[in-house]
Amino acid sequence: MGNGKTHRSHPRVLVSRSVEERQKVSHNADSVRERLRNGTRLVVVDSGDQVIELSDKELAPATHDWTLRIVGMSRVRIHLATPLPATAQIVATGRSFVEATGHVTVHAYTHATVHAFDQCTVHARNFAAVSVCDSAVSIAVDDAEVSAYDNAHVYASDRTQVTAIDSTSVHLTGEAHASVVRGVKVTGPARSNLHVTPSRSA
Repeated sequence: MGNGKTHRSHPRVLVSRSVEERQKVSHNADSVRERLRNGTRLVVVDSGDQVIELSDKELAPATHDWTLRIVGMSRVRIHLATPLPATAQIVATGRSFVEATGHVTVHAYTHATVHAFDQCTVHARNFAAVSVCDSAVSIAVDDAEVSAYDNAHVYASDRTQVTAIDSTSVHLTGEAHASVVRGVKVTGPARSNLHVTPSRSA
């Protein structure tokens, strides 16, 4: 009896290793391009006081599985002429701001803000704030807030709040609510969670 076995040390190795991996932070587009070229799987971006601009030049050449994580209060503009493969992920967290144009897919978490245009897609979770314009799409859950303009499409569930105008379409499930003007197409099992305001004619 009394062998006093205390085996508590193994999990620490994995934790410290992953923390060490996150210590390298990219502060500009050249650093992002270099790290992806070297096969880095997790690239953390903190723009500081500047705005980082990323494009196909920095992101498209990487063929391995990778995640670009935008943190803090970073401001990043991303334009992609062609969509990235499914093995690549762009994630916005913290209170970062991302402007996406072209064919960009962004996963927004915590209190991140994303403005998406053209054919972009935004997956919004937590308390993310998203604006979709042109033909962009947002899939939003948790307590996200989405504003939709032009011909954008929104798929909202959980407690998501949507504001939509123009020729947008909104699909509501769960406890999601929408405030729309007349002419916005609203579908889904929670379509009664709706407030319609008169359209503002110019």
